[in-house]
Amino acid sequence: MATKPFNRREFLWGLSQSALTLLVLGRTSQQVAASDGTSPSVLVLGAGLSGLYTALLLEAKGLSVTVLEARDRVGGRVHTLDDVPGKPESGGQSLSEKYQRLLTLAQHLEVPIEAAKGFDKELLLYVRGQSVLPRDWPTSTADQLVAAERSLMPSRLLSHYLRPHNPLEDATAWTKPNHASLDIPLDEYLRAQGASKEALRLINFDPTSLMNSLETTSALWALRNDQRGKTPTQKPMHIKGGNSRLPEKMAASLKSPVQTQKVVESIRSRETDVEVHCSDGSRFRADYAVVTLPFSVLRQVEITPPLQGAQAEAVQELPYTAVTQIRFKVREPFWEKDGYPPMMWTDSLLESVFPIRDETGRVQSLVCWVNGANAKQLDAMNEEALAQFVKSELKRIRPATDGNVEIVRVISWGRDPYARGAYSHFAPGQIRQFQDKMAKPWKRIHFAGEHTAIASPGMESALESAERVTSEIFAHLK
Repeated sequence: MATKPFNRREFLWGLSQSALTLLVLGRTSQQVAASDGTSPSVLVLGAGLSGLYTALLLEAKGLSVTVLEARDRVGGRVHTLDDVPGKPESGGQSLSEKYQRLLTLAQHLEVPIEAAKGFDKELLLYVRGQSVLPRDWPTSTADQLVAAERSLMPSRLLSHYLRPHNPLEDATAWTKPNHASLDIPLDEYLRAQGASKEALRLINFDPTSLMNSLETTSALWALRNDQRGKTPTQKPMHIKGGNSRLPEKMAASLKSPVQTQKVVESIRSRETDVEVHCSDGSRFRADYAVVTLPFSVLRQVEITPPLQGAQAEAVQELPYTAVTQIRFKVREPFWEKDGYPPMMWTDSLLESVFPIRDETGRVQSLVCWVNGANAKQLDAMNEEALAQFVKSELKRIRPATDGNVEIVRVISWGRDPYARGAYSHFAPGQIRQFQDKMAKPWKRIHFAGEHTAIASPGMESALESAERVTSEIFAHLK
């Protein structure tokens, strides 16, 4: 495959991702070396997709790379639950044809991709204490929406008020100054578009909203997400055997094994090198460091000299959406008893329940998916209290589940000490305040991760950030 010269703009905006991925993974013999002929060294903090991809790109150019990971596994927030029926994904749910970097990387590493099953189309609504099928929703007394809203399912309310008036021209427009006036509270923006009080209430229960609450989320950030959804729907895909197989293969392809259970406590950038201290007493030195830790975790790490200005504020203040998943094993198909679909959308603390199906369509397990403030309420409970509450609430909402489901796993990304949230988002005013400053290099420290990406969604954003940070390292070495 023909390659083309390195172009920093392509790294930043995600153009020609497939060709670029193959280029930096070693389809060229050009190597980077220090002036004395030795290989420059880099510490990569975090073995999620961004950290592993950064390490692969740097190694392909001849750099010496050491990857430090706090967990006892690689992948970060990409995690296949191999011990739960159906091997569901607790993070990094699926991918599509938009994920050109990831697809090219998987092909390069000979990791097979296959079609994934989408969400069920039929569901049961449970709103204001009533069980309602979608066909009955517009005439139900549970539907207290107004005017044109009444014909809409609750899950369609957010896009209904964002999409017709979305001014963003492309995937990067949200970063441009001419849209800065939209960096306001999302609830304020939606009210200006005509959203009712009931619509706002229901949107806060929507698991696809990817936020903690309407009040604490930037409208510009929500419009960014909506703009990405304007393209034609593409069939979901996943890594055969689970999405964790990709980061596992990435780690196995590195020249030096990932050092796991290395919890970083401090990072010191000096005149000629960077030193990292870990909680187990180990120390590591290199010419540069690439930090891929979520800012929610990085704010617990001492950085010397300290970050300054808007970048320091970003690390301390960037919000991360709390997501809690309760995974169930199904003892008996309760939906055959009450005649309702297994999938549910509710205005309760449990929010939504999705079935996990195999290739034949058989339900293998269920997941209760909770975002934001409701997830934080669940996270405040101990294990026993959580189990009791979930069983009781599920029985109240759907009596047929009583005795027919069993909790097998609870995943809380909000309580995970190495994530402290499932994904980043921006609070009102934060895009104007520090979006263009938060990922800038600081001394010999560079930053990557999904929170620093501009143009890409989901797992692809982690890879976009790795290409950008790799270009920064190369620029320093020229």
